[in-house]
Amino acid sequence: MDYTMKPKKDSPYKYLAMVSQIGISMFVPIGLMFFVGRILDYFFHTGPMVLVICIILGVITAFWNLYKIPMDMNEKALRYNKRRQMEYENDEKNQRKGS
Repeated sequence: MDYTMKPKKDSPYKYLAMVSQIGISMFVPIGLMFFVGRILDYFFHTGPMVLVICIILGVITAFWNLYKIPMDMNEKALRYNKRRQMEYENDEKNQRKGS
């Protein structure tokens, strides 16, 4: 196995997928809560009160997702790098023992 620790070029599709995931995770809660608020306002005849509350909840959820997704990705990358480093160190030890 080659563990020279050279940086690997990432595919542009990986970044496109990440940006798309973040965009969708921001749009869906706001849009969903907008429609829920409209429906609840229609049934309960409350004017735009429930709509505004639902949109605020959707925006809070969207920004929570905006915070959470990159943090999860960073944690996954750190675990991957740590595992690769351990494999690299084990291979070096095995090569020294074999020499």
